[in-house]
Amino acid sequence: MVLASPVSAQTTQDDDTTADNGQSDQSDQATGTTPAHSENDIVVTGIRASVQSATERKRNAEQVVDSITAQDIGALPDRSVSEALQRVAGVTLQRTNEARDPARLSAEGGGVFIRGLSWVQSEINGRDVFSAVNGRGLSFEDVSANLLAGVDIYKNPSAAEIEGGIGGLINLRTRKPFDAPGRVIAFAGDYNYADMRREGFFSGSLLASDRWQTGLGEIGVLLSYSINNIGNRTDSISAGRFLPATLSQPQDGLSAGDTVYLPNSMGLRRIDWQQRRTAFDGSIQWRPSDTLQFTAEAFISKTNPHDLEYALGDYASPETDNSTYTFGDQNQVTSGVIDNRQLNIDTRDGQSNRKTSDYSFNMKWDPNEHWSFNADAQYVKSKASTVSMTAFLGTDTPVTFDFNLGGDTPKMVVTPTTGSQDALAQKNLYWWAAAMDHLEDNDASEWAYAGDAEYKFDPDSFLKSFRAGVRATDKHAVTRQTGYNWSLLSEQYWGATGNPVYINQTGYDAAHQNPGLPNQSSFVLYSNFMRNSVAPVGSFWFPSAGLVGNGTDNAYSYLQNTESGGWGWVPLSDDYSLAAPAGDNVSGGINDQRERTLAGYGLLRFEANNSPVGHFDGNIGVRIVRTRTSAEGSSIRLGALTAPTCTPGTPITTGPRAGGVVTQADCALVQQAVNFASGDIGTRELNTNASYTDVLPSLNLRFFLRDNLYLRFAAAQAISRPTFAQLNPFTTLGFSFDSATGIANGTGANGQTTAFTGTAGNPYLKPIRSNQFDVSLEYYFGRANSLTLAGFYKDISNYIFAGIDQQTYTSGGETLTFDVTRQTNGAHGKIKGLELAYTQFFDMLPGALSGLGFQGNFTYVDSSGGRNTAINVFDTNAVTNAETPVLPLEGLSKYSYNLAGIYEKYGVSARLAYNWRSHYLLTTSAANINYPVWSEAYGQLDGSILVSMDEHVKVGLQATNILKARTYLDVGDPDFRPRYSWTDTDRRIAVLLRAVF
Repeated sequence: MVLASPVSAQTTQDDDTTADNGQSDQSDQATGTTPAHSENDIVVTGIRASVQSATERKRNAEQVVDSITAQDIGALPDRSVSEALQRVAGVTLQRTNEARDPARLSAEGGGVFIRGLSWVQSEINGRDVFSAVNGRGLSFEDVSANLLAGVDIYKNPSAAEIEGGIGGLINLRTRKPFDAPGRVIAFAGDYNYADMRREGFFSGSLLASDRWQTGLGEIGVLLSYSINNIGNRTDSISAGRFLPATLSQPQDGLSAGDTVYLPNSMGLRRIDWQQRRTAFDGSIQWRPSDTLQFTAEAFISKTNPHDLEYALGDYASPETDNSTYTFGDQNQVTSGVIDNRQLNIDTRDGQSNRKTSDYSFNMKWDPNEHWSFNADAQYVKSKASTVSMTAFLGTDTPVTFDFNLGGDTPKMVVTPTTGSQDALAQKNLYWWAAAMDHLEDNDASEWAYAGDAEYKFDPDSFLKSFRAGVRATDKHAVTRQTGYNWSLLSEQYWGATGNPVYINQTGYDAAHQNPGLPNQSSFVLYSNFMRNSVAPVGSFWFPSAGLVGNGTDNAYSYLQNTESGGWGWVPLSDDYSLAAPAGDNVSGGINDQRERTLAGYGLLRFEANNSPVGHFDGNIGVRIVRTRTSAEGSSIRLGALTAPTCTPGTPITTGPRAGGVVTQADCALVQQAVNFASGDIGTRELNTNASYTDVLPSLNLRFFLRDNLYLRFAAAQAISRPTFAQLNPFTTLGFSFDSATGIANGTGANGQTTAFTGTAGNPYLKPIRSNQFDVSLEYYFGRANSLTLAGFYKDISNYIFAGIDQQTYTSGGETLTFDVTRQTNGAHGKIKGLELAYTQFFDMLPGALSGLGFQGNFTYVDSSGGRNTAINVFDTNAVTNAETPVLPLEGLSKYSYNLAGIYEKYGVSARLAYNWRSHYLLTTSAANINYPVWSEAYGQLDGSILVSMDEHVKVGLQATNILKARTYLDVGDPDFRPRYSWTDTDRRIAVLLRAVF
């Protein structure tokens, strides 16, 4: 893969291709230039040709766009689309699977941000595509890069483009049979070795394409298939949230009674991750005449990521007694030795299966030189399922944590506090503690139909063309998820009564236990932990991979009779109606959403060669879209009410009414709550409908200051729709009374006291909206060289955040107003920044040095105002932290850059690329920590070298994470955020073979 300088305009297509949305782009005609070669020519051409092609796409465009092109089949140098995108100016990559789960880094990168924003519209060949994981955007890491011709990143929209991305639009382009002049057979294969995992994985792709002249006209067929296997290991040492504690004795220059900050947990984690990703792309093109063309395509991508995790940590917050510490800035602990800690040990297995299928049909008809017509139909279906199973052990052996959290290389050695040093290797000292499972089964589908007509004016006219079209969609997304079903097995540290079931024998109720239970554990050595760059951390017994990795029923068959403490773990059923949104999962239960849109647009293109302001061209247009949403089957749940005793005249001794007495009105509220709870409110289903209309104008101008110097200006309005999780109308209502007096003590709107509170989704949310402006100066010189400077400004309104609305409900003869916490629209903010990009090949140098080239870009992004969205309104911590006013926007790095050295000469193609981004707020409320987590600045060096054996075959090497970069995470607020996590992941080396015939 090669990155190009920023680009602008709809995807440039040659005469033999079908344009995005079935629309032919005219930007080449606008400048009167022709790319040096077609972007889709399938020949073994190397890095330079890809750079030149991408540069031409930018130069000939009427919009602000960046491009990545792959002249060679299978030539994108990064393992996934998301990793490839991070090379582009203004694009950054989040390296966790989910922002709220920072403990688990993603091997291939997770979410993609454009100019600091996650509101990104994803497309394949100009058509909307999405994943059932969220029903909105695509999980780009699920798409095989091998089958793509290129990727375009649109920074500012035109009226002809599908709405939905304030950050930008990412369009994946696949190959078509008419892209090549004749028959093409191509193969790419590699063996990818992960150094920490100490395991290699084979991948490969095959493409066959041909075109024929027949009695029915010209017919072309392309079939391609890709298998991508990858695996890696991540090792991490982590602390938890730093909490204040009081020193009980003088330490490290501090006095007894001083306030210090200690982490509320510490631990180790190893995750083995692997994934098999397959993709199929097949297309048929038929051209019965020079004016008529039909294209049908099927794109199917499947992934099945699987991770196995061994994690351990201490159970409760460290104390200041009997411990030795050293402290750093702001009295935070940097190192120490803590005795008599209790271990919580778990093995977790997570398996997902995801599949997205995209079927499309396009007709393009150009009856004469003036008119062009397009008709387009598409069906997308996506499915995503997950099974997660975790088993926990405890141990009778208290342990000592010898740790150092003060630098780039951490230390965390866990040893027995007393007794034999091999106590942690003895099975008879570990017992079964708990189990937890989680299930997901999500579906999403969409029908989309589009029709366009374009009239081209006379060549010497100021007006070049007028294009108009309509698009209708019908999307259906169903999310089915459980919560996280944790429950006790035989014993726990915090006082559960029972008889421990030790892992070496059947223990309690042995007569009924599975006789294979003693074999369901394994001794994990933690060998080569963090590449042996840290002190040996220790070795421990864990639940076995087979116990947690073969389904929840298998785990239950071994664990069902270990329960002795009065709780008992029973695996979840697949009846998702039994679940509901809650603090552990905002998508719990069944969320059945439907969305229909009807859009129409008009776009006028123009060009003036001689005007008072010189030569310029551009387009102006407007898109109007009507959106209708509905949700079915969601419900109202009523919290339990234990009616307090309420007696008028009772003194009130605490709270804001301290010194007063209980009134008759106070007791009336209690009776109203009793009456309300006796009604049918808890059994009602909610079916909601909402609609809104958006008018989205856009303007794109390009001024030709010189033949190779352009000034661009763009202005547009854009929207990003709420997620389906945010639109879930599920509502939980509850009552807040003081148990001693019976007076209302809940917190409502504006901080007022109320007896009636609730938490809910909001099916009436409107889109986030943006007025946005771009300006860029672009200088092109030589065959593939450019220097560009771009500025952008986004004025964003209708941010979605957690607020309190007053909602009225009737039940049991009472009509009550509840103060309901739910997502709402309303905040306002601004995003602004600069992008600088430079590309040059140094042909002027002598001999072999003339093959040198360089690509680099730098991005600055700043924000003001705006609001972070609480991912889960049912989680009080998530809501509180998201509303912290001093926190910046999640995912926004102020600075990022890419540097790439290139060599292309004598059949050798080489690239050494470094990607870096500054620190950013990863999440306002991380899972389990329940506090903001920040990612420190991160940079990674990757490289590749390929040698042409002849005109058909290339061999080479590719390396990822050459410098073995370490990831650091911090926890806390902007003024106090100690480092809490150190994570290493693999350096991967791949041997490559590519051939085209």
